[in-house]
Amino acid sequence: MPAPTLPERAYELRALRFPDAQVQLVQGRELRFRFAISPTAFSRQYQCLLVMTRTGFPEMFILSPNLLELSDGRTLPHIYRHDGGGTKLCLWLPRKSEWSSHMRLLETYIAWTSEWLNYFEEWLVTDQWAGGGEHPVPKKKRWR
Repeated sequence: MPAPTLPERAYELRALRFPDAQVQLVQGRELRFRFAISPTAFSRQYQCLLVMTRTGFPEMFILSPNLLELSDGRTLPHIYRHDGGGTKLCLWLPRKSEWSSHMRLLETYIAWTSEWLNYFEEWLVTDQWAGGGEHPVPKKKRWR
């Protein structure tokens, strides 16, 4: 069975009916899902962006609030460096094949984002990351 197409993924995300969420297909090559989530009833609300392309893994960004500002300058755990806006989350280990393109986004990326944010809020208070996993190590640029 082939993996879901981007239009099928868009349908899957629209069916979630998140309040004020936006699903956008960009020229049939990229899917963007903007939504808000609170990891607990007492948490702040986070504006998120899930980006998918036809090839490659989905990427999850926290657009607001600014997580670096919330951390008072501490190095954020479990994130990836990137050149765009927001904070790119590290949600799973690709080398361990914890995600495949046949999995539902609600049960994986969206649930994992909520879980990550819950651990993040705990980390803000305790300075201990309770979420397990491995922190991505930034790759050094190699100059020729």
